[in-house]
Amino acid sequence: MPTTLLTLLGKGRDNPQTGYRDATYDFPDGQARKTPYFGLALADYLGPEHVVILGTAGSMWGALLEHHTAQDADEHLRLELMEAEAEGRVTQTLLDQVAPLFRAALGHQINPRLVPAGSSPEEQIEILSTIAEQLGKQQHSIHFDLTHGFRHLGMIGFLSAFMIERLRQQIQVEGLWYGALDMTRNGITPVLRLDGLNAVQQWVSALDKFDVSGDYGVFTPLLQADGLPEGAAQCLIKAAHFERISNISNAASQLRTVIQALKEPLGGASSLFQETLHKRLSWASKDNLAEQQRLLAQRALDRGDALRAAILGLEALITHLCLEQNYDPLNYQDRENIGAEFQGQIRAGEHPQWLKKAYWTLNDLRNSMAHGTRPKHPDNQKLMQNPERLISGLQSILSTLTNHMR
Repeated sequence: MPTTLLTLLGKGRDNPQTGYRDATYDFPDGQARKTPYFGLALADYLGPEHVVILGTAGSMWGALLEHHTAQDADEHLRLELMEAEAEGRVTQTLLDQVAPLFRAALGHQINPRLVPAGSSPEEQIEILSTIAEQLGKQQHSIHFDLTHGFRHLGMIGFLSAFMIERLRQQIQVEGLWYGALDMTRNGITPVLRLDGLNAVQQWVSALDKFDVSGDYGVFTPLLQADGLPEGAAQCLIKAAHFERISNISNAASQLRTVIQALKEPLGGASSLFQETLHKRLSWASKDNLAEQQRLLAQRALDRGDALRAAILGLEALITHLCLEQNYDPLNYQDRENIGAEFQGQIRAGEHPQWLKKAYWTLNDLRNSMAHGTRPKHPDNQKLMQNPERLISGLQSILSTLTNHMR
């Protein structure tokens, strides 16, 4: 898979010839590279097919070119670039002209790209747009160097890694790199990988996706990468499938395997989110199917899924009646019989008015949303016209049924 390195170029002037001062960068595997510009050491270390250098109109383009090319090579371009840099007026046209010099001198497919300073929201968006444009849509992996440039540009570069993974699913962020010059000891500058922060962001993103979709599978690659056994991790995908087809019993069974596995400590970012994930799976540990369905109905309502909440809420009540009368809640005919019997009891006045209203309202709303038809009762028709009132009405019904089931 082709690899691209994106690196930032700042305005360092510690050395009049090289811009940044020389540093010996020590990589995690013990290899070392001495250079004034970490991006070049990283390019030499990674060996990417493409290197994109992002800099502003005042970045040290001239110093970089001067340090890495022969003095007599295209002298007019060198002088023009250095003058433009000193005045903060480097253009993309000029960078395009000197790009072949960078490529010849540095031994990589160098693509220098001009970006604004990022001093306004509009400029920050423009930087992200430039990064997305440079990566294109072909499948490849990318590394980000967040070392140089204005400090806020490093933050933008960090954000762009998350953005790219969302916009370009075929692109994989392989590493976030930082040459920690402030941590230099005895002439050695450590190279840090910030992948742990990327993993944290991936977890935050996965939690957001789950809270919207209810898909447990979003956690599978994250947990497996941090030590959860593959069998347990795959149970999350199976649980999501069973829950989508309303086979709540089998979904709970799969999740109980995961819950048991989560009792063991995990590594990486997953260790920070074990307790949070356990809370989202806790419904599967409840004693009976009715309570599991009720909790899932409430979760669906919390994310605004009125149809799912109505279906599960009604099913929870029927399951409760089956268990109460020793019928099999997983037997279709038993459920049909219990439901018909309960409706007959309501019509005969054997249940309080509040339960009667809650049941018929929920049944009417469920049928309406499932089939795309108008509710039978005028009050329910009004509920269906207002999303906030519909959610509020369903919440009231679920609370009523919860009290009855307990």
